Amino acid sequence: MDYGLAFKLNEELYNNNIEFKKLIDIYTKTNQVRYFGDSEYQKIIFQNFIPIVPDAKEFIDMFRLGYNSGNCAMMARILSYSYDDVDIVSGVLPLLKGTFNAEKEGGHVWLEDNYNIIDTSLMLVIDKSLKKEFGYIEEERLTAADLRKSPRYMARKEFVRDTSLQKR
Repeated sequence: MDYGLAFKLNEELYNNNIEFKKLIDIYTKTNQVRYFGDSEYQKIIFQNFIPIVPDAKEFIDMFRLGYNSGNCAMMARILSYSYDDVDIVSGVLPLLKGTFNAEKEGGHVWLEDNYNIIDTSLMLVIDKSLKKEFGYIEEERLTAADLRKSPRYMARKEFVRDTSLQKR
């Protein structure tokens, strides 16, 4: 699979942030952290998608072109449509401070299910027990139950997941 620029932010942090590198090295060995894999890519690839930018015909193109870096709110929301029960969480991730669109304080948006943090910017799935270790600071949460109450959200989710619309 061609990932293009999807891992650019992760690579920059890994190469330039000693603490991040240490966390990745330790917790990938214990399987508490992993890079996006088949489960996430299936969700990304099989979405019905209305192009947001001219050179991204499919949702996977948004990752290949590097839009996942600096556009966490949009990318997390779009990916959330492919999950049954996931919360959209916003707050701060200090290790992102100084990166594109997180320059001042490291503002960030990620997804959480019952067990994991799903971070579209870092292309990582992180065991929730490591939330403080990585520095995630939650400020606001839209729970799966909250999202189910939103007709607009549910309509978009239904569209994204409608297999009768898929070109494949």
